[in-house]
Amino acid sequence: MHIGECFEADEVRLVEPFFSDLCYTEMDELILSIKGDMSRILIDENDEIISFAVDSSDGTIHASCFHLRTPSDAVITRFEAMDGEVYQVPRAEFEDGVRKYYTEALRISSTVAPNDLNPERLAITRELVHSAIDSATDITCLDCCCGTGIGTSVLVEHGLSPLSYDNDDSLLARGLQEGRLNPERTMWIDGRLLEQYLTEPVDFAFGFMLGEIQPFNQDIWAEIINSICTVSNQALFTVGTENEAQIISGWLRDAGIGHEVYENDRDPIYDRWVCSIA
Repeated sequence: MHIGECFEADEVRLVEPFFSDLCYTEMDELILSIKGDMSRILIDENDEIISFAVDSSDGTIHASCFHLRTPSDAVITRFEAMDGEVYQVPRAEFEDGVRKYYTEALRISSTVAPNDLNPERLAITRELVHSAIDSATDITCLDCCCGTGIGTSVLVEHGLSPLSYDNDDSLLARGLQEGRLNPERTMWIDGRLLEQYLTEPVDFAFGFMLGEIQPFNQDIWAEIINSICTVSNQALFTVGTENEAQIISGWLRDAGIGHEVYENDRDPIYDRWVCSIA
């Protein structure tokens, strides 16, 4: 779904510059600054406000998203005073449309990373997914730090619809270009803030070949792992070395999270060590 369809319009411009801006209340000022007399209010199936829009004097429809933050009193007051229409759409469809809007912009503006697909990893990743969830297809899941979407493509092949995210726009751009990432299910965010971009927890989180964990970035990775565990009770992480796996194990142990660490001898490089949280 394109975001314009939610408002029954050909085109709608979202005022927040990036998807990662959607949770910040400071963004309210952007929609308040748009001049116009006509408004559009978007509600979900539970009659909760998820977006406000203004028909500006130049004919452009400017909208602001409120599915990840609560609109300020100033925003509500302004829109209550304006003439306008109310539209309704399922929240999930709106969220997909918003993600698609920003990933399409990312694909246009970002440098595309080299293609890193190793066909041998696909079979290994399939085995890891099967070992974690067997044949289940009725679960919600994440592909954390998804890179170019190798894990995502395997999860989709399995019958799942993962929500994928990474902080590297060039990797995401490659995954989108190759078709491994779905624009409606991809987010360019800081993984440490994951909880702010989800409206509900997920059943399972996957993190295939997490980036190298070194002394200089351990604090960052600790926050990323903690954020993943906060939104999901079950998870599977892979890393390249035993030392990295033991570092993650230490964080989980300190947090009182039961887990298992084991060696995946099928992969000599990328997914060599596995940390499983059941």
